[in-house]
Amino acid sequence: MPNATDGPVPIPEKPEFILDKERFEEDSLRLEVDSENSPVEAVRLVVPVTDDPSLIAITFRFWIISFFFCVMGAVIEQYYYYRSTTGTFSIFFVSLASYALGKGMAKVLPSRKVTLAGYTMSLNPGPFNIKEHAMIGISVSTAASAAYATHILSATDLYLNYRVDALGALLLIITTQSVGYGMAGMLRRYLVYPAEMVWWSNLVQVVLYNALHNTYEFRMRRMVRGWSYMKFFWVVCCTIFVYEFIPQLLAPVLVYFDWICWFNPFNKDFWAIFSSISGGGVLSLSFDWTSIGGSTLYLPLSAQLCTYAGMVLNYWILLPIMWLTNTLGTKTYGRPLTTRLFFDNGTRFDIKTALNPDYTLDETKYNAGPPANMTPLYAIVFMTLRLGNGLADMQGSFISLTGCVVHVICFHGKAILKIFRQVMSDDSEDIHTKMMKVYPEVPQLWYAAFYVIMTGLAILTCEVYQLQLPWWGLLLALFIGWVLTLPIGVMYAITGYGPGLNVITELICGYVLPGRPIANMTFKCYGYMAMHQCLNLVSDLKLGHYMKIPPRSMFISQFWGTIVGSCFNYMTMTLIINSQRNALNGTTPDPNNLWTGQRIESFWGSGLIYGALGPARIFAWDGKYGFVFFGFLIGAIVPVIQWCLSKRFPSVQWSKFNVSILASGMTAFPNGYSVGTTGLIIVCLVFQYYIFRYHKNWWKKYTFILSSALDTGAAFTGLVIFLFLGGGISSKLAVTVPSWWGDHVAEDGTNDPYLAVNRCGAANSKWTGGT
Repeated sequence: MPNATDGPVPIPEKPEFILDKERFEEDSLRLEVDSENSPVEAVRLVVPVTDDPSLIAITFRFWIISFFFCVMGAVIEQYYYYRSTTGTFSIFFVSLASYALGKGMAKVLPSRKVTLAGYTMSLNPGPFNIKEHAMIGISVSTAASAAYATHILSATDLYLNYRVDALGALLLIITTQSVGYGMAGMLRRYLVYPAEMVWWSNLVQVVLYNALHNTYEFRMRRMVRGWSYMKFFWVVCCTIFVYEFIPQLLAPVLVYFDWICWFNPFNKDFWAIFSSISGGGVLSLSFDWTSIGGSTLYLPLSAQLCTYAGMVLNYWILLPIMWLTNTLGTKTYGRPLTTRLFFDNGTRFDIKTALNPDYTLDETKYNAGPPANMTPLYAIVFMTLRLGNGLADMQGSFISLTGCVVHVICFHGKAILKIFRQVMSDDSEDIHTKMMKVYPEVPQLWYAAFYVIMTGLAILTCEVYQLQLPWWGLLLALFIGWVLTLPIGVMYAITGYGPGLNVITELICGYVLPGRPIANMTFKCYGYMAMHQCLNLVSDLKLGHYMKIPPRSMFISQFWGTIVGSCFNYMTMTLIINSQRNALNGTTPDPNNLWTGQRIESFWGSGLIYGALGPARIFAWDGKYGFVFFGFLIGAIVPVIQWCLSKRFPSVQWSKFNVSILASGMTAFPNGYSVGTTGLIIVCLVFQYYIFRYHKNWWKKYTFILSSALDTGAAFTGLVIFLFLGGGISSKLAVTVPSWWGDHVAEDGTNDPYLAVNRCGAANSKWTGGT
């Protein structure tokens, strides 16, 4: 008992049993959330389990800001398609810039309402919120690409002098970009709702949006020295922004750091093996962050190692062997990596000499001369594939396609069936799927009607505009997309990698419609883009799922971005071809090496191989390149062997080895070069092996925000150089870097005494060694 002299006993504000009850309820709620949360650790770490349904996603600010950045993204991406230096319109730049614009508009716009077409909205509904911000990014990501259909339009214009008129071109672009919508709507139950379908690249954007808007989960986190998430982001972003001016502008030798070439720069064999621009890039380094990319920090270790193993196998082992032994005449064609076709003596083959007036192959003219050949390493591209850590990079071929399907069946078949059953019964939903049920879904009828309309317009386009593709051929292309999209989507959602359908579609069309290069390119475009755009849209739907954006708003934003992007893709393509025709078709090389038709030439080369000449002729079993068909067998058998070994030796994680992903590393060319392979491997091992295994708490805390900051800063540097220092806005602003060791350029433009900044190759092809 307390003594009276001790004074009055303080009465607690709340009885102890009430405090215990509240703590118990909080703990129970947290346990309930944890039990329903995503089973994927990375998702649990970065995706908040909160939502505010009162936030408006489609606002006046959304329409204005998204239109501005959709136009900018479509123009810049189409511009880079014709440039010798690659570049991308960073979605991280859009996120930062749109955030600043949105905040500014929220301060200055009046709150009065306007009515347009019967729809009323406020000019300023309140503070710029996270949902409309994410919606802007989603619409821009849909628009900011060089539409695949522009490859067809560019190739026919430059190489056949056949230009489709504006209406036909726009219909071709819009239908190829939109036909995947119906598929996305049907497959969202299997590729969006299940927690196991992660779609890894979205996690970085979730971190960035929440950090910018300082949501509760991110406001409570503290980084090094007590910094907030945003302070850490800006410090890293600004640091890499300043640094990137060195490799991207002042010293491009750091981009292609082919140090072994320096021991013998005038030896042609060294050039072919160690140059990362024209050769294998063996042991090449790159100190340019854009050649590494933030996804290297967080994509699954096994998937990345499979990719790099393929790169080492093809470029560090097969290429040197084939070049030094002159296998299949590798040296005859001048360089190991090129997409051009040649005669046996190494002179270039021109298809126009063997075409009829309707652009079909004239068998008599072609058979009158020697047969056309491709370089052996280009043939390997068709046997394997090129994959990317982004959907825009996906391409596919024989090993990858069968390898992907069989691997998914063997190692994920039971899980997929389980997911299907769960989806049908609505059991075992994670908390994000349950939270999204508060919003009305997009009816399947919307997606089905949209798919039917776009298919009808696609048939009309093919029939009216001399694309050589009959209506049944178009339906066959779309059917192929339907059949293969689900297994490829599962693989991409889980691993971050997945094959495309471009090569398998052109192979099928080559047998079904031989001698028609335009039909082959069109068939490939519709078959490939049906799958590719479907997965792009599904990926964005998953981002909307993580951000708790109403599905109907998502549908509107995606279609809005597609329409705006298609129109400005076409306008940009037309302006550039009109002004740079001779540089793009190779008639007159660009003296400054700024414009190139390499990507168009690669696309056109495939059209010639599969469309004009046909796979039955080029890949005949008794010919030089019949070996490529063994890719189907390899891709089908290897996963089955792995599955059998997993039953015999269950302690080994056989599913981590994916032959489809391994084949991806074997074809960094033709859409790029094998730049900085060594650096990729080092960064991957440091983050995904050492730090993830031995400093996991650090990895959890810093990886995604670090990846976002590095990619954003590097993208900002490229954009500043492109718009200002490179003369993108005006030639008067262009800055010429003085010639020095890091960017040595001779007065005659030959880069003497070396061919390029990687110091690997003799000027004017005057070699002193090698053959």
